[in-house]
Amino acid sequence: MSLLPAGSKLGRFQIASVLGQGAMGVVYLAHDPDIGRPVAIKTVRPEAAGGESAQELEARFVKEARLAGRLQHPNIVTVYDVGREGDVCFIAMEYVDGKPLTRYLGAADTLPLAVKVGIVRQVAEALGHAHARGVLHRDVKPGNILVGADGRVKVTDFGIGKFTEATTSELTRAGHMVGSPAYMSPEQVKGEKLDGRSDLFSLGIVLYELLTGARPFPGESITTLVYQILHTDPKDPLAWKADLPIATREVIARILAKSRDQRPADAREFVQELARIEKIHRESEEMTRRALAAIPPAKPAVTRPAAPAGPPPPPPKRRSGMPVILAALAVLVGASFLLLRENRRGVAPLPPGAVATAPAAPTAAPTVSATPASEPNAAAEPSPAATEIAEIAETAAPSAAATPKPRGTPRRKAAAAPSNAAAPEPMVAASAAPAKPDRVDAEYRTRRAVRFTSSPDQARLYLDGQYIGIADDWDNRGGGRELEFAKPGTHYVRMELPGYRTLVIQIDVTDESGRDSPSIDEELDRRDRVAFEKLPAPADRTTGAVEFAVEPAGATVAEAGKDLGPASNYGPGSPLELKGPAVHDLLLSAPGCKPKLVRILVASNAGRERARVKETLKKE
Repeated sequence: MSLLPAGSKLGRFQIASVLGQGAMGVVYLAHDPDIGRPVAIKTVRPEAAGGESAQELEARFVKEARLAGRLQHPNIVTVYDVGREGDVCFIAMEYVDGKPLTRYLGAADTLPLAVKVGIVRQVAEALGHAHARGVLHRDVKPGNILVGADGRVKVTDFGIGKFTEATTSELTRAGHMVGSPAYMSPEQVKGEKLDGRSDLFSLGIVLYELLTGARPFPGESITTLVYQILHTDPKDPLAWKADLPIATREVIARILAKSRDQRPADAREFVQELARIEKIHRESEEMTRRALAAIPPAKPAVTRPAAPAGPPPPPPKRRSGMPVILAALAVLVGASFLLLRENRRGVAPLPPGAVATAPAAPTAAPTVSATPASEPNAAAEPSPAATEIAEIAETAAPSAAATPKPRGTPRRKAAAAPSNAAAPEPMVAASAAPAKPDRVDAEYRTRRAVRFTSSPDQARLYLDGQYIGIADDWDNRGGGRELEFAKPGTHYVRMELPGYRTLVIQIDVTDESGRDSPSIDEELDRRDRVAFEKLPAPADRTTGAVEFAVEPAGATVAEAGKDLGPASNYGPGSPLELKGPAVHDLLLSAPGCKPKLVRILVASNAGRERARVKETLKKE
């Protein structure tokens, strides 16, 4: 199926550009001249029919429109029209300015727990609306969940959904499995009659993956995966993330129960289970806040005038610090008692087959910080009791990729750099050895850096667990750079892309290597034809600082769904500071304008100290 050029028409809709391609067809961005709004046009490839006739394929396409046409909900993509132009069948639907949830799974630790649970809550409410109108989705997965720039979640693709009055689940059609195996319920795998609890089981898998960064059923082959779904209990989520609320263990055990009778009966009960996680999380944060607030502030030193000449006064009595220590300890004991009481209230029996372990010290979920951390007061020396409280109430440091400086924040003047200043140090350091993954598919050795020439070049890269961009960003060509390492050590790179088998690469940085910059030339094995967003090359590069000049004046900057504030805050006097090595996807937006994605590469070998983003957002 050839792509339709910009300006061509499908029905009354005028094609603007290609949004994505998949095994079944192409999705276009188009304009509806009657209403004056952007729409997404989904088309089908005739060659994708497989064992079906063109008539059967078109009938399924029309069925999708009928299913979605029953649904009018703020968290479900709205279908506007269905039609045919020549031999091309198409559906016109609501255009969502957002990204699939798959984009956020690799960066799960940068999303606050409340945001993660909020995403799943919106999906549950959408499914509850569909189930109440007799519609099952049957393919709930991250790729069918869109997260808009405004934070609203939209469920899409009811293409293999069906009405609840139908009989069985149709495990296969024309030799192909219906649905995504990794997110199927036990009854869907067995081909039994389905109800809304099957969709909610699939959503439970999404929740587990979003909270832990791992899948509850990680089988590589379809045989292993089916066996795990039917017979194996998921790994305790707190074994992946010890800082999760303890109620998460019991909630996951219920919503992923093998028997549907043991799961939440409907979306309303599912949301109630989510509320249990949120409640314990809020109470834990409040106890931590109170404990930190109870730390007595350090008293400033007072300079006293010199005493007049005369006989020396008697030595002052040494004041005991015991009252302060006892007060702080009282707060500590109270906070510990409350925390112990809440933990006991939320303790649930371990799932069958799970191994009991000593609980790890709770830490708050990392969040994206929109403001720089306050500078420590070097003169402040907390008392021993205050230090103990602070250690118990310690929260995880913000793991923000960007640390913006708000307008009005005083900036220290940097000392003038000598003319012979050394070049910046490479950013990837081996200060702490990363945990070795369960498997390693390939090993490379280098003295200094590596280049990626892998296929496909859109493969997403995660260096020691942190997202750094795509392979094309680090090929040392076309604006890309080499990935440099500061010290000898071992690093692990995970290469992944929807529809392909994930590849894990070990990189040993050693002076004994015979090459300075080897090329990592690997090809990912295709497993399925899945559409994915193609990212453009970085717009600019920098060692860390970015200046913005964006019109209109009210434009804002966001990254990974986190608002970083007005772009005007980050002018020549106070640039946005970004960490690397990484490619940062920054979204510029303003009311009444089309948002613009700007990708900035940050690396020690970028060749310039500041990137400059000059954009004028187009009117919608």
